[in-house]
Amino acid sequence: MRLRALLLLPLLLLTSCTPAEPVAVLEPGQQPQEQSLSWESCNEVFECAFIAAPLDWTSETGESITISLMRFAGTADREPILINPGGPGSSAINWMRDGYEYIGSDWFRENFQVIAFDPRGVGASTPVTCSDQDLKDELLYSNSGYEYGSEQDLVVSEALMLEFAESCQTRGPSTAYFNTQQTARDMDLIRELLGMEELNYLGFSYGTELGANYAALFPDRVGKFVLDGAVDPTMDSSTKLLGQIRGFDGALRAYLTACLDTPAYCPFEGDIDSAMARIAGFLQAREVRPLETTIDRELGISAALAGMIVTLYSQDSWIYLSQAFDEAFNGDGTFFVYLADFYNDRDPDGGYISNINEANFAINCADNSVTRAGPDLDQEIREASVVFGRYFAGPDISCTGWPEGIGMQSLDFTVPLANSPIVIGTTGDPATPYQQAVSLAEILDGAKLLTLKGEGHTAYGDNSCIDSLVDAYLEGQDLGEGDLTCF
Repeated sequence: MRLRALLLLPLLLLTSCTPAEPVAVLEPGQQPQEQSLSWESCNEVFECAFIAAPLDWTSETGESITISLMRFAGTADREPILINPGGPGSSAINWMRDGYEYIGSDWFRENFQVIAFDPRGVGASTPVTCSDQDLKDELLYSNSGYEYGSEQDLVVSEALMLEFAESCQTRGPSTAYFNTQQTARDMDLIRELLGMEELNYLGFSYGTELGANYAALFPDRVGKFVLDGAVDPTMDSSTKLLGQIRGFDGALRAYLTACLDTPAYCPFEGDIDSAMARIAGFLQAREVRPLETTIDRELGISAALAGMIVTLYSQDSWIYLSQAFDEAFNGDGTFFVYLADFYNDRDPDGGYISNINEANFAINCADNSVTRAGPDLDQEIREASVVFGRYFAGPDISCTGWPEGIGMQSLDFTVPLANSPIVIGTTGDPATPYQQAVSLAEILDGAKLLTLKGEGHTAYGDNSCIDSLVDAYLEGQDLGEGDLTCF
């Protein structure tokens, strides 16, 4: 089974507090643009609003869905800017609620009305809802009992994926409507209800793909656009996956380089290649022999991979990977399971904090209806990483049971835009490899590329040089000709 698409989970303190239940509906005959935004106090220091959007922007169904928004209280007189943290499936509402002070720069938050919205299918908006949490646990944490990628493993995994997907199609509207282009049209409704002629937008990771779709659909309404950790929307999924495998392999090697330079705190010894071989062997053992823990769950292959991957998004998280390996090499997989819980938004005591996993499946699979088929890169994927390649090559069954999107069309991402975007790429980004930022900057009309030479996924809010350039752009300053580089 090929695992779900690698995605960004913001490294923030997550809580179980949730906004109010969505309530917005369109009255019979009411046009979406005839609504008014009504902001009410929520979560102590924020204000929330709900709007109704058509279930399908491309045909009349008579049904609507709810979109949830949040802003910091007392910012209503500032210029609005919409934000998205990535995924697909990450809740911008949770992101803002739990870490508003970490979004962008201090200047950014002091000068803009920062508006988070949960895309359709996600979180506090009309969500993808699955009826069986035990199935979700089994999908994300259980082992098939067979060697990974074997015929028996694929049979068990595909049956589980189908059962899980079907459990997510019994409540609410079809997930076929939860796709990126429908969400981009929701964004334009938000723009209109905010009274903006042009939309200002800050998107991270998948949020850059969402922004690029908006730009292609509404090129004359593009305002100040910052796309950080860029995704190339024209790249086929196989090529994207190959780039990610190479990216995470590079991030793991960077971690090991730093780790081996401090042997007193490193669970590895020898050189990088021997450490990579040890990790590969550790993972392969987890396919058929889960590791014991001090909790009521064992560490299998899926949780071990998720626990590794979540620490490779940021250099600041490498210390947790060392702790996880140190304990695991001594027979205890507990910390790896906790890291996987963080990746999956699972409460260690049971239950899930968000619906990021099911939303990720639903949106990715719905988007497949316009995804260009790529070449068979299984061999290249295997060869790209002795650690990760084995687990992402082979048949892709991740969309078994999930419908393709409704209302999707082929888009021209090269159309002239009302304003020039900023595209940001980090050379050591494992999740959205740097070359995708280069490509997106070339595709989007007038885009300027900001390059951060370093490690990690996304840069705005984490690097003072990038912060100063983005802030200058958002303030309306001319950044001059050519691309710019930060260190």
